[in-house]
Amino acid sequence: MAEHLSFLEEELVGLPDTPAAFKPSQSQQVSALTRLSWISAAMGPVDTRVLLLPFLQSYQLSRRESDEILCVLAAQWRAVARGVVGVLKADEEERERRLSLLGSADASARRDESAAVTRALGEIAGALEPLAAKEEKCIRDEAVTSLLYLLRFFPDFRSQQAFAQRFLLPIASRLLHSDSGLFFSKCSAAKLVPALYAYAAPAAGQVDDGVEKEKTEQEEGRDQRPAASREASAPEEKRVESEDSDLRRPELNLDRSELRSLFEKLLTHEALLVRRDAAVEVPAFVRHWRRIRDQTRQSACSEDAAQTLEEDPQGLGDFFLPTLKKMIADTIDFLRAAAVGSLLQLALLFPSASSQTFSASAVFPLLSAAVSDPSWRVRAVVARGLAALTAAFPSQFASQFYPCLQPLLRDSALRDVRQAAIRAVGEIAEVLPADEVSEYLVPLVPQLLQENAMSPAAAAAGVLPVVAPPTLSSPLLCNSPLLAPVLEVALPVARAAGAASAQTVLASLALLLNSREESHVRMTLAQHAGEFCALVATQRPAPDCPEAVRLVEGLCSALGATAGGGDWTLRVEIIKQVVPISKAF
Repeated sequence: MAEHLSFLEEELVGLPDTPAAFKPSQSQQVSALTRLSWISAAMGPVDTRVLLLPFLQSYQLSRRESDEILCVLAAQWRAVARGVVGVLKADEEERERRLSLLGSADASARRDESAAVTRALGEIAGALEPLAAKEEKCIRDEAVTSLLYLLRFFPDFRSQQAFAQRFLLPIASRLLHSDSGLFFSKCSAAKLVPALYAYAAPAAGQVDDGVEKEKTEQEEGRDQRPAASREASAPEEKRVESEDSDLRRPELNLDRSELRSLFEKLLTHEALLVRRDAAVEVPAFVRHWRRIRDQTRQSACSEDAAQTLEEDPQGLGDFFLPTLKKMIADTIDFLRAAAVGSLLQLALLFPSASSQTFSASAVFPLLSAAVSDPSWRVRAVVARGLAALTAAFPSQFASQFYPCLQPLLRDSALRDVRQAAIRAVGEIAEVLPADEVSEYLVPLVPQLLQENAMSPAAAAAGVLPVVAPPTLSSPLLCNSPLLAPVLEVALPVARAAGAASAQTVLASLALLLNSREESHVRMTLAQHAGEFCALVATQRPAPDCPEAVRLVEGLCSALGATAGGGDWTLRVEIIKQVVPISKAF
């Protein structure tokens, strides 16, 4: 299969006698790297490990200054890992097929194949380590994703834990303790530590039973081999023993308590980007722990492996809580936004707070301070999270979330805060009971229609400064930019409130038609006219619905002779609504 490697080498570095002017360009090399999955599939697992891996390692060293190539290569290491294992496709079915084939072999062949695969995946992890310390964020993110991707090739928790403790946790430790003078490696460590936390040893000085069991099996297998085989593999065994001695170094062999302490130092690091990335990743401790625990329970693994993850993860919820609360008072707004976002995610991860150590109610008092924060970034985080909080804690809407929603609906940052809050109204209406929707959300619709139907001149006179600057695609560049989001949430609110409250919403929309002549306003109302009429007509026997009549008359007035027949798209939309309106009445 050397011809496949020669073909790849020609595409990436060119032939030895190729003039420099005709060497492969950067775009050609990037295109060639995207075909690594084909090359590794054609070469097969053995040749991929023996030939392709060393070539790619040397190629990566020769392209240390090319960020675009390194970014693509960091992602393509995942395809090479599949080729190393023999998985041809990146799906779960193909992975299970390959692992079953390895399991069907005899014990000695399976042990040799497993050792070769593990060693090759460890070499890939070693190649990804310098990429995880690069300055370019896209390279670091792809490298971290590829490092965690390697765990997918191990069938159970014990084998994943053994690989993580042998390769990935030492890499995370070296990234944490890097003395290069740059902080980029610590940003990657902030993403790795939460994902690898469950694989670390539970306590200091405690060696995991699974790792010890695997070492014992390897020793027994080595003792049973012929003398010639033992002599041939002696250099490799020395290399593995050297790696194991490295793992016994205290700065590399980290347990869970040490990982938590080191991660807390990242939250107070002098580099602002490190603190932000660490704050964003705090909820990932709980998410990854629960994901691994659920996978362990579903798989046919041993009971001791399942009991290893039965430890209550509530300590992960409140361990970093004091540090996050301090970060909320920081002078840097994006640090405050990251801390508020993490606190909201922690609250969502522990919805049944009454029976757990971590109580989500500890987060709710912080919302009022975040809503009044001088930075629109912090207020936008709350506006985007209110709908999810209401879905998780519907009983807290009236007392905790509704007081936060009201000022956000009138926020001065139109595009980033107020628009997000308006869209949250429609999402909140879908999770609240009808009586609360009628009491709290239905009165908001007429107010929002009136406040956001102001012309730009009136808005300028109305003393509402825009803190967040608009972009070229921003709705701030059009007339009444937030009127369209209000119209979009009117129907979900009316649908959730019921027929009686829907009449209030419909009356406000009919009144809007008399004062606004923009085509997008009429088009939005025309698209949902049939549904609005069906809502108010659900009371039987059907009473007179003057609101629905005014809405239909207002839409049809745009088609009169004085309006020149109106826009043809509006005429088509009104024709589509004739049948739904007729069925409603």
